[in-house]
Amino acid sequence: MTPNELTRIAKHIIKNNIYLTLGTADKDPWVAPVFYAVDNKYNFYYISQMDSLHTKHILNNPTVAFAIFDSHQKEGAGNGVQGLGEAHLLKNEELSEAFKWYHTTFVDMKPESFTGSAPYRFFKIVPEKFYVLDPDAKVDKRVEVNFNE
Repeated sequence: MTPNELTRIAKHIIKNNIYLTLGTADKDPWVAPVFYAVDNKYNFYYISQMDSLHTKHILNNPTVAFAIFDSHQKEGAGNGVQGLGEAHLLKNEELSEAFKWYHTTFVDMKPESFTGSAPYRFFKIVPEKFYVLDPDAKVDKRVEVNFNE
């Protein structure tokens, strides 16, 4: 499979799912499923509470890992995206960008829902690397895909 075909697979997986498993670490590692939205540059947006363990980790160490996959795929037939990047708490003036991409009925999508004493805040993951399973490999093998080509 060509690099462009692998990139198309990764983009399809990202665009057709709504949850990613977020991996963080400070002293101990932690994973958490989060509902996400993605922009045209494949940055991810999600909301979380400030007292969650993954948020506490990110505030100390913004390096994250993530995985996106459809858990209903048949055993041995599925593919997913894994990645690395940095997560950042969005500043109040950055919320308008998040509102362009992230839509939910869970929380009112207005600035006051993510500022002051509100329980949720917006975060943005800026990915540095993406990987998918190589469908042509005889054994499970992840290969890096380049979204900039």
